[in-house]
Amino acid sequence: MVLQNRLKELRIKRNLTQEDIAKILGVARTTYAMYEQGQREMDYELLLKLADYYKVSLDYIFGRTEIPIHPESYTDDEIEFMCRALSLYKEIKSKY
Repeated sequence: MVLQNRLKELRIKRNLTQEDIAKILGVARTTYAMYEQGQREMDYELLLKLADYYKVSLDYIFGRTEIPIHPESYTDDEIEFMCRALSLYKEIKSKY
């Protein structure tokens, strides 16, 4: 369920349609819709393609982490900054 939610969340955050993502992956829109609905499983190649496209880790797509960082896309300084910023945000949010 987490995978399907992440697929939809990533797509919507970027104002993309299922058709847009289907074209990127080279599959039919109905096939991609089944991935989001959990009626069909994506193969590893497509998952990697999506992770690279969205610049997130597979751990994020699978819900193993809440930090959507694809390490190879960022410098060490940028990753450290994002982790600290996210941590600070969570700390402030939990207080309110």
